[in-house]
Amino acid sequence: MYKTKCCRCGCELTADNLYCPQCGAENVVADISIPYDKLSDEVTLSLNMLDNMVGIESVKKELHDIVEFVKMDSIRTRMMGYPSRFPRKYMFVGNPSTGRTTVARLLASILHGLGVLPKDKMITAWSRSLVAGDVEKCRAKVRNTFDSARGGVLFIDDIHLLDNVNNNAVAATIDELMRQLPLYDDMLCIVSGTPSEMKHLCDVYPTLRSYFDRELIFER
Repeated sequence: MYKTKCCRCGCELTADNLYCPQCGAENVVADISIPYDKLSDEVTLSLNMLDNMVGIESVKKELHDIVEFVKMDSIRTRMMGYPSRFPRKYMFVGNPSTGRTTVARLLASILHGLGVLPKDKMITAWSRSLVAGDVEKCRAKVRNTFDSARGGVLFIDDIHLLDNVNNNAVAATIDELMRQLPLYDDMLCIVSGTPSEMKHLCDVYPTLRSYFDRELIFER
């Protein structure tokens, strides 16, 4: 049972307490689930578009689970005062034409509609575009790309193309990517690639996978 405290006298309350039994103040936390009883048109439309996609059943389930998680996480955060536990780093693994980019855009709209992201936007970056002529330029490109996506979703496509650890510029790009991932809590970062190549990338950079909260497999 979630517990909170009365904003007037500090008495311990639960979600079942509509009013404080000690001072009679209204428990404003008790009804915090009401705004989520009806999803916004933005979220409903995005979920309908998702459900109409061919295949990727496990991905569809994951996004519906995300909606439910956001509801409960918001309740938990507001009632208990704990920071949000919402996962913000994703790996999308699947062959071309399985809907990775489309799902990323829908996820951006869903999370904006749920109030998780302040902006309904997605910045798409091709992985090779983050590689510059020297190490410092690579690091600067990665930082600037993250900054441009703040408040929304950063989608880095074909991340598996950065698997050349012997190339200093490529290695610096991946290293800076891993440096930046933990620094942003006001955006979502998604990297995308094909199955065998993503496996190889994670073999080349063994710690890379640990920076991501979820891995979604796109199958048709």
